[in-house]
Amino acid sequence: MLTLEGDWLQVTTIHGKICMIQAVSAFKQMEESRGRHNKSLRNESANYRLSDFSIQGAELPDVEEILSYEGSTMTDLLLPSDEKLSFILDGNQVKGFTLATDTRPIMAGESGSELFELHEKIKAELGEDVNLTYVFYAGGFIFVAVDQKGQESVWLDRRAATILNVSPSTPYAPEEILEHIQKGAKAAVTSKSKSKPEEL
Repeated sequence: MLTLEGDWLQVTTIHGKICMIQAVSAFKQMEESRGRHNKSLRNESANYRLSDFSIQGAELPDVEEILSYEGSTMTDLLLPSDEKLSFILDGNQVKGFTLATDTRPIMAGESGSELFELHEKIKAELGEDVNLTYVFYAGGFIFVAVDQKGQESVWLDRRAATILNVSPSTPYAPEEILEHIQKGAKAAVTSKSKSKPEEL
């Protein structure tokens, strides 16, 4: 079942295991569907393939754990995940991205070029051997980078940066981003408590 939501393509399955390449097929279907309504897209090639590398994913814990966290690194807060971020290429051009596990696709999106440029910028500044992890946050992406000296920096795409009120594609100390994430978590808890009806 494919569900289009704005620039996002949600990919789910009812019948068990699906390999990552099907996310590329789903993305292609979305592009072809849009092309039928946009003459400028009709003649574009669509020889999509996956990048030969992927970025390991991680997850934030629940709100209570975020609020109680007193550490100074993102790495120690994050939970392991089997999700990976790969890029969808048409020749040498980045067309989109996929999030998938080894057995099932999760999401395909069109902001691949922005994420790829951010990935390349991080490697250019910190070296090819940088250990990079992504976190999907409020519809955007946070990249946690650890260089060969063990120094951690945090980078955000435009959407995540807007949510946390910081600049995109800029290295931040983990403490600064943690503070913003905890403020967001606290605001979410406060908003949720206010929305509950008062008991009689």
